Amino acid sequence: MIKRTIYSGQNMAAAISIIQFEGARVRVVSLNGEPWFIAADVCAALEIENATKAVKTLDADEKTLTSIQGIHPGPGNPLVNAISESGFYKMVVRSRKASTPGTQAHRFTNWICRDVIPSIRKTGAYGVPFALLNDHARRVKDYTVKASQRGRDLQACKEEKEALTREEAQLWEHYQPRLPEVNP
Repeated sequence: MIKRTIYSGQNMAAAISIIQFEGARVRVVSLNGEPWFIAADVCAALEIENATKAVKTLDADEKTLTSIQGIHPGPGNPLVNAISESGFYKMVVRSRKASTPGTQAHRFTNWICRDVIPSIRKTGAYGVPFALLNDHARRVKDYTVKASQRGRDLQACKEEKEALTREEAQLWEHYQPRLPEVNP
């Protein structure tokens, strides 16, 4: 098994895309111009519980350990299993649940065979480029910051208006006191 690294920054954004099916997201990285699929994502879509065990069944040239800086699976080992295109297809075809109608794995396999592969063959690509998702996430974050600031500004305006209203009442009270009430 060969270890490869995809670095964050400009190259990473262009090197990662995501295919999504029924909420399952499969990250696809480009290594030397070839697609490599993150094994844990593929296994989740195929309802395979042990990704490491599934990867072990593939040939040595169909799997690799990859470090994707900026996208870390969690604490501990920063390396993730990635599988080549042929390894991806083998995993899809070998999946037991993929042959059981009604399962997510079956629907995922049909989707791969009926939509994804023909699209890749015709257009050379399938999925949302990571750069677009990253840009969208950045814009959502910017919006959240702006909305939060505007909320604080609005609150400050309300407090300022309340202070001015209190001040006006005090001015009227001080310079034009109420007339005493007269009881008939």
